[in-house]
Amino acid sequence: MAMKKLLLVVYCLMFTLLLGCASMKTGDDLVLAIVDGEPMTEEDLKYVLTISHRREDLSSAGSIDLKNYIQKLIDDELIIQEARKSGMDKLPEIKQAIDAYILRESVVRLHDEEIVRKVSVTEEEIKEYYKCNYERFTIGYIETDSEEKAKEALGQLKNNVDFKQIAVAYSLHSSQEKGGEIILLKGTLNPLLKNVIVNLKPGEISDVINNKDKYYIVKLIERKAAPEDEFKKLQKSIEKEIRKKKEKELSDKYLQYLREKMKVKINRELLAEIKEITEKEEKDSSLIDKEVLVEINGEKVLSVEEFMKLIKSSRIKSTDDLLNSWIERKLIDIEALSRHYEKGKDLQRMIHRYENQLLKKTFTERVIKPQITITEVDLEEYYQNNQTEFLSPAKYRIQQITVKTIEEATEVEKNLRNGADFSWIAKRKSIDSESSKGGEAGWFTKRELSEPLRNIVENLNTGELSPVIQANSQYKIIKILEKQEEAIEEFEKVKNDVSKAVYDKKFKEIVEKYVNQLKKDAEILVYEDVIKSLEVKLQR
Repeated sequence: MAMKKLLLVVYCLMFTLLLGCASMKTGDDLVLAIVDGEPMTEEDLKYVLTISHRREDLSSAGSIDLKNYIQKLIDDELIIQEARKSGMDKLPEIKQAIDAYILRESVVRLHDEEIVRKVSVTEEEIKEYYKCNYERFTIGYIETDSEEKAKEALGQLKNNVDFKQIAVAYSLHSSQEKGGEIILLKGTLNPLLKNVIVNLKPGEISDVINNKDKYYIVKLIERKAAPEDEFKKLQKSIEKEIRKKKEKELSDKYLQYLREKMKVKINRELLAEIKEITEKEEKDSSLIDKEVLVEINGEKVLSVEEFMKLIKSSRIKSTDDLLNSWIERKLIDIEALSRHYEKGKDLQRMIHRYENQLLKKTFTERVIKPQITITEVDLEEYYQNNQTEFLSPAKYRIQQITVKTIEEATEVEKNLRNGADFSWIAKRKSIDSESSKGGEAGWFTKRELSEPLRNIVENLNTGELSPVIQANSQYKIIKILEKQEEAIEEFEKVKNDVSKAVYDKKFKEIVEKYVNQLKKDAEILVYEDVIKSLEVKLQR
């Protein structure tokens, strides 16, 4: 052990002399610390911030104490190394999880390589899409539930009866009250109606149009080109829509290519039997579960048993659709794995980090958690010693009046201070949803109130009126009807919270004990200069 420490010191001195410890890197990644030969890098720091549910990236992390997170990296690495020494990396569930992770990431990369990168959308395409789909039609619209009524309505229209009058009399559509007049975008029209409307001239009326069990008559009132001033606002969403469509088309072609590239063999006789069994909901059958239903490139990939389980768990009703969907996913999986993306440095790093998290979680589940025991005495002691953690916040029962202008608000406040009844004015003047209840809005904690109200409620006494408060573009006056001061919750009400707090405390204590023990035999080197320079960089 002494020789190992000496070698590490010599190594660091040599490295400092040659390059300077503050510039140590693995590839392009800055090293922040080393734990028994395993480097902790800037990328590892970003990762630990992410999995700690912190959404800040390092560019906005100036207020984060990096040393605490680097210490967490070191502590985690000690646990992970201990898990490896215990052979947890050889567990079947770890290997299965890593294989599944490699497959997921490989499929993502295949999709990016074969679909995403091969699709482009030009500005001309976006403009053409906008011009075509955002053309506007103002139409008269009549919808009936019988051909007889539709023909009767059309006959009256041909006798020059006003369209709006006929729409009010005959139409079942929601536009009936407005005389059937609606504005539609070309891109929202179903193909049948679109074909009719685009061929009408302003003022012309269509014949009866039948679509399923509905009958329609339309009149073109006005046709306008897509307005130029709205293009910029919609440009990005249109680009996404075009890209989505192109990616779908390319995906379909690519799936067809994979089907042709790989030899897919389906046992049609077995499939027919499966269909018959599922349609009749038979339990007993002559099918042998281990029989092979699908082979790809001569490899047995799906048995009858596996497919029957899929049928039971899937929402897809058609066995043909379900099987095709499964085969398509399998073809993609096979192709993705054949590319061996896992050999790339980027994915190797991701796999290593993912495996580390699995090992840490497994060590926690198998070693740490079984040691935690919680008694009633533990719960009661924690509750008594930490009562400020179990405070219920102060609550306020509020009555409010909301108006549009400062003049209205000032007049209302004057009337209230002169003795006018708050509920009476709320019912007659207030524009919010509580007006019908005389302005009674209910109970709120400070946290539940908007910023202007939050700063005022705690300084008001019960029965006291607030001054006029501006809230966005409206004006409010509030009155405190009742107050409930903050109070310690009864033990039984917060017992679950107490239990969680005790559990977390004991968990941290056991982990800390393990880590401190592991540190005694570990070689840990922290590059303080690197960390300081990183902190300076983030604070700029």
